[in-house]
This record gives sequence, C-alpha cells and structure tokens, in this order.
Amino acid sequence: MVIKTAASWMAVVALGATVLASPAGTASAGPGSPHGWLERLQTKLELNDDQMKAIQEIYARDAETQRQLFRSLHQAQTDLRRLALNNADPTLIQQKETEVAGLLAQGLQLRVRHLQEIAPLLTQEQRDRLAQFHAMPRHPHGQPAPGPSS
Repeated sequence: MVIKTAASWMAVVALGATVLASPAGTASAGPGSPHGWLERLQTKLELNDDQMKAIQEIYARDAETQRQLFRSLHQAQTDLRRLALNNADPTLIQQKETEVAGLLAQGLQLRVRHLQEIAPLLTQEQRDRLAQFHAMPRHPHGQPAPGPSS
C-alpha cells in the first residue's frame, strides 16, 4: 500500500515538473489541460511574473531528469507487476521492490530540493498557501476533489 501511495505522489511530482517546465506562453491552455495546474498555482499563490519565471527555471533545469526518472519508475513498476503475477523467484521480486523504492526516493529528494529552492522566492503567506495547495485532496488525475455538496 505504501508503494502505491508513493507511486501516486511520484506521478504528481512528474506531472508538476512537466507542467512547470513548460514555457509561460503555454500556461493558458485552459482548466482541462495539464497547464491548468500552473494557472491555478499562479492564481492561488498570487505569483508575479518574476516569481513564475524563476519557478519555471527551477523545474526546467531538471525536466529531463524528471522525465527519465518517471520512465524508469514506470518500467520498474511494470516489471514488478509481471514478476509478482508470474510467481517469480522471491529474490527477484525483492530486488525489483528495492529498485522501485530507490526511484521513488530519488523523486522525493528532487521534489524536496525544488521546494527548498522555491521557498526563498515566496512570501511567508505564499509558502503557507503552497503548503495548503499541495495538501488538498485530489482525484487520481490531479484534479482537485469536489467540495462537500449541500
């Protein structure tokens, strides 16, 4: 269960990096597109143009690393599923679990580093909003969960 949850976070991290690494001109693609996340971030945090540019540069620097990490993670998880479903040797399964865990840890370390680099660009109020923005419940495809219906 932990791996599934961590894998979900890794997917969010990869999506966030891809979205934020895109040029600012493509960020107005609309609410149904992945770029809508960037618009929501800018709106929720009330980021100015300089802050947005700096944040995009942070993510752009590691965009290829993030893409490769996501590809490797996806492949390792696929391999792990195949091993588990085909009654593979427990040692092979354990090795693949270790590989997946290592890739998840790399993604988490990169995400933390990005947040540490972004933090000085933000006011305290923006940092508080960002913490809340990331804490919002989400549907599997990154959309915010609907609020309580009355």
